[in-house]
Amino acid sequence: MIVLFLVFFDSSLIITEVMSNVKGSEQTCGDRNEYIEIYNLSSDTIDLSEFMIYDFDVNPDEVYPWDDDAILLNHPGIRIHSTFIYPYSYAVILDREYTSNDTTGGNVQPYDFPDSTLILTTDDTTIGDGLQTADPLIIFSVSGACTTSFGTPFDSLDYFPSDPGDGISWERIELSLPDTAPNWHVCIDSAGCTPGRENSTTNAYDIAITSESIIFQPAVLKTGDNVRFDIQVKNFGLRETDDYTLEIYDDQSRDSILDINEMIAQLAGILISPADSARLTYIYEHPAQGMHIIGFRVDFPGDRDLSNNLVLKQLRVTGEVGELALSPDIFTPNNDGVGDLLQIDYRLPDAGGSLDLAIFDSRGKLVHFLCRDDYCQQSLGSMYWDGKAADKESPTGLYVIYLEYRYQNRVTKAKKTTILAR
Repeated sequence: MIVLFLVFFDSSLIITEVMSNVKGSEQTCGDRNEYIEIYNLSSDTIDLSEFMIYDFDVNPDEVYPWDDDAILLNHPGIRIHSTFIYPYSYAVILDREYTSNDTTGGNVQPYDFPDSTLILTTDDTTIGDGLQTADPLIIFSVSGACTTSFGTPFDSLDYFPSDPGDGISWERIELSLPDTAPNWHVCIDSAGCTPGRENSTTNAYDIAITSESIIFQPAVLKTGDNVRFDIQVKNFGLRETDDYTLEIYDDQSRDSILDINEMIAQLAGILISPADSARLTYIYEHPAQGMHIIGFRVDFPGDRDLSNNLVLKQLRVTGEVGELALSPDIFTPNNDGVGDLLQIDYRLPDAGGSLDLAIFDSRGKLVHFLCRDDYCQQSLGSMYWDGKAADKESPTGLYVIYLEYRYQNRVTKAKKTTILAR
């Protein structure tokens, strides 16, 4: 019962990484390469000799200093024969048999420990009864009222931890955040683990944009008009951030490179959580007539994938009024995030009239009304078609978008064709 109570104490000592599924088979490696990594978040040196490890299967293990000098042959700069973990430093608790050559096969001392890493072990031949991939863990000190956990031991509904994969560790993402399932991720380092050094997940940032996530409203405009850029910025990384800038430029040199004289705007980043997105907007006033190549670039020095940080997109500025403009030329409403919607931009002689926007198939049969007898407060706008009519998917084919606008006894009509492909 005392262990359950201790979990609720805040701790400056935290479990930061756990290796429970060692690389190789149980027959060749057993559990000798299992480890627990801990970090001292405080400015004080902590004596770990009074700490214990509990995996909820057997009696708690005591933390002991590592006394086998054989480990120094591969890592002469590490710290052994001590239980004192220095401020803002790592310690790795190893199985006592880590340096043993008794087991048939390879993977003897497979890890690369940085200099000054404190190496520890337990009073038993295993950590707990041998770490299992579903085992939660607690490291606690009764006298210090200090406890840290891994695997959300008192939340059985999150199904965490689980098997991270052969030779892959679980890593804490944000060291200062609690032990919750979203704050852990499998190691993304090529080695599969990072014992004694900063976790591969700690700075795993990836801010991205795609062509499909950028919308021009209107898609085609005439000289003197403004265009609004709607840009959806996505976070494919593991940590939230707003420490990025979105640069927008008119690539006049057509070299895809941002020159200082081509800059349109720099937009400050909005906080984005992992697997989420944020929408940035900017109004580009009165672009000149002609074809523009607009560049959108995410400037984020900490980004681990720069291949998805730049998008170049065409913007057409015409010299004549066109009542309808469609984008893209062929749209594919299959929910893959690419061309799922047909954007219909319309330009009216004056505001204040009544608008019909209808869709006909290639035989001239009415398929769907996007709007009917709608009052228009503005002379230009945009609507979208998702390829459905009466909540049913329209088949592949050619369709006619028909506009009819009635204003002060004057009727304006226009039509354009599009292709729907599934």
